[in-house]
Amino acid sequence: MIFLYRFLYPIFFIILLPYYLRRIFKRGGYGKKIRYRLGLWPNLLPKSSNKKRIWIQAVSVGELSSINTLLQSFIIDPKIEVVLSGTTSTGQIIAEQKHAKHVLASGPFPLDWFPFSSLAWSRIQPDLAICVDSELWPEHMHQAKKRAIPFFIINARLSNRSFSRLSSLGICRNLLIPKNLRILASSEKQKKRWIKIGLDEKKTRNTGNLKVDIAPHNPTSKEIKVRKKKELGFPASSIVLVGISTWPGEEEFLLQCLIEIREKKLDARLLLIPRHAERRDEILGNLNTSPFFFQQRTCPDENQSETIVYLADTTGELNQLIQSADLAFLGKTLPPRHEGQNPIEPISIGLPLVVGPKCTNFSETCDELLMRGAVQQGETSDKVKKIILQLFQSKGQREKMRKAGLEWRKEQGSPTRKTYEELLNYLD
Repeated sequence: MIFLYRFLYPIFFIILLPYYLRRIFKRGGYGKKIRYRLGLWPNLLPKSSNKKRIWIQAVSVGELSSINTLLQSFIIDPKIEVVLSGTTSTGQIIAEQKHAKHVLASGPFPLDWFPFSSLAWSRIQPDLAICVDSELWPEHMHQAKKRAIPFFIINARLSNRSFSRLSSLGICRNLLIPKNLRILASSEKQKKRWIKIGLDEKKTRNTGNLKVDIAPHNPTSKEIKVRKKKELGFPASSIVLVGISTWPGEEEFLLQCLIEIREKKLDARLLLIPRHAERRDEILGNLNTSPFFFQQRTCPDENQSETIVYLADTTGELNQLIQSADLAFLGKTLPPRHEGQNPIEPISIGLPLVVGPKCTNFSETCDELLMRGAVQQGETSDKVKKIILQLFQSKGQREKMRKAGLEWRKEQGSPTRKTYEELLNYLD
């Protein structure tokens, strides 16, 4: 099957090239270290007999963030050296800023075609290969198999769509689920999914969701919340709604919510944190037609006394910014989107959370939080708006949701520790 993949890869690459070129020009930054994508990684220091080399591949900012604690554990271990790769330009920027000085090498993931993949493997020479979440790179996994190198997917999960597709692949499934693959799943439900599509049960473990550990471990204190509000130009007494990692259409929805809430004579403020900061011009178009005075993080204004809406058009500041909020809406959950963003970060600092009709990427977590009363879900956009309005009017209900979320977070333990120990077993 790998030979068929090698034959088809350049054909599909050419077909999809216009789409990816549009994304490249829109986001920028893909030209940096382009030789790495062709497998031309630098020749690394000779391997030491008393050190193990780990190659970690994390596609984007989200995956990179989820492994931050695990990565730090590896970095401080004198018997381990790390090579870190990623796919998106934004992820590479974050990796360079936070980790480049502490890892053996860092750069873009090579294209998954055998000339490039094989060259990168011959230069990196890892003792253990790791991918994050649900990455299935046939050539990458084949190179590990050929060299008898353990290959893991950590924080492994399958969306409903991926699970359905892999279940119906038949004989082609062996290409994406090779025998050398080992899974450290993000939940018991995800573990069962991997087994159902063909993974050996002995090679599949549930170590928990790594994103639990990257979230803050303590609720935001009143003092910090007041200070964060002041930094954004919000009065300490105001009630702040934050849109977390919002997608197109959701900023307009939240602005409409704000209009209706303020008509009730409530001192409501809105913090918008879009999933992609490069959408700022589109969002500014909505803000310029709204009745509210707003601030833009990348273009600060000294006059913040009347700030009603704050646009956080930056990357990597979410955990700090949401400490100013009293209530949160989770992005990518309103139609036509359904995948959802990570609900763990707001829950872990004690934010009551409202979600749209579906959150398929974090379905298990959202279901648990719904049952615990830490999250409220609307079946339609209008019902989501109604829930937000009700919560603005009920401090008691917000407090009840806050406590339920913090209790859930406390019960999760440390998935990172479980994952770290499991991986160390194979290095030893």
